[in-house]
Amino acid sequence: MPQIVLVGDVHEGMNFGFKVDPDTGISERAMDLHKNFSLAAKHAMEADSPLFIILGDLFDRTHVAPAFRELVRKDVVEPLEEKGIETWILAGNHDQPRSTARSTSLDDFRGYSNVEVFREPTTQVVEIDSKKVGFLIIPYLHPEQVVQRVKEKLGEDVPREQAYELARKIWKEWMAEKSRQMDADFKILLGHFYVEGAKISSTTHIEHLPNEFSFAKEMIPDDIDITVFGHIHLHQVVSKKPLIIYTGAPERIDWGEREDDKGFITIDTDTKQWEFEKLKTRPMLKISIDITDSENPTEDILDMIPADIGDAMIRLEVISKEGMRARIDENRISAKLKDSFHYGASWKEEKVEKVGIVDFTLDPLQLFRDFVVLNYDDHPKKNELLDEGEAMLREVLN
Repeated sequence: MPQIVLVGDVHEGMNFGFKVDPDTGISERAMDLHKNFSLAAKHAMEADSPLFIILGDLFDRTHVAPAFRELVRKDVVEPLEEKGIETWILAGNHDQPRSTARSTSLDDFRGYSNVEVFREPTTQVVEIDSKKVGFLIIPYLHPEQVVQRVKEKLGEDVPREQAYELARKIWKEWMAEKSRQMDADFKILLGHFYVEGAKISSTTHIEHLPNEFSFAKEMIPDDIDITVFGHIHLHQVVSKKPLIIYTGAPERIDWGEREDDKGFITIDTDTKQWEFEKLKTRPMLKISIDITDSENPTEDILDMIPADIGDAMIRLEVISKEGMRARIDENRISAKLKDSFHYGASWKEEKVEKVGIVDFTLDPLQLFRDFVVLNYDDHPKKNELLDEGEAMLREVLN
């Protein structure tokens, strides 16, 4: 059964400021991303796949350090070439330049006989086990590129919102025409865009940006059998008719994805069926605790931390009353977390405004004193606040 292997949003070259190898400058966390990408390629080689497709954002930036390019070359591109597996790389929003004239790290692989890099919309038809498989290929275009293409087609300037509507109409017509022209037994649409209705799980590493051009499922030609997109890191089926799938990223990119399943998909060109191949990922554990009313805050925090955290990334988020952190033994907490793969802690102190009754006055100095007494009476630097504040007020008033 010939299987096409599709993987998206690898983000090789992403910077992490911890567990960095001093020789290579690469974090162990970046190697997590690379390892799962390599496993997708290994699956393609073991299955003797005819085609390995990267659906955009192979790299985290248009230009990454040579060390990352070498990792991709050594562990993915060259082994696939040795096995005779054709490799397609679509440009994504992270590795697609805003000017088509500029080269990128993707272009380093154009010299390999098995590699084809796609930075412009196009079509391809390949024969796999006597079946013709047709592909509509839509790499990422930045918003200004979308607007510029509409402007060139119309010969006039148009507002962005109007340009997007026109672009959807133009692309829908273009894809329908190209799909009709393809002599193929099985038709697949590949792209790297946000499809309206897709769910997003990332929080800090946002894939879909405000005002970004998006696809609508109504744009998909009726004779397309399956649409597979990169760009959104959460694996999901956006629509069953037409069938629109996101591969998702092969490893968790940020904390919003900590509960997502990660992997890649395969498509059987005989049966036209697809499967999601799940990969093992680095555990990410978020521990949130409110110790505002705790009598033993250190012990309560320690009780929330699991005993076995050896290979996990830990994020500890603590909410407390203002000034309460001084009562917490952070050394004991750090000692319990030190065996994890990596940990970080954030402390949020809730400021509670105090309410009381004061004599009515318009004296600025008295108003300031009353404010400090009401809100900072138990603050260790209350007297310094009073002295400094009164001095500043006198200087202004005089």
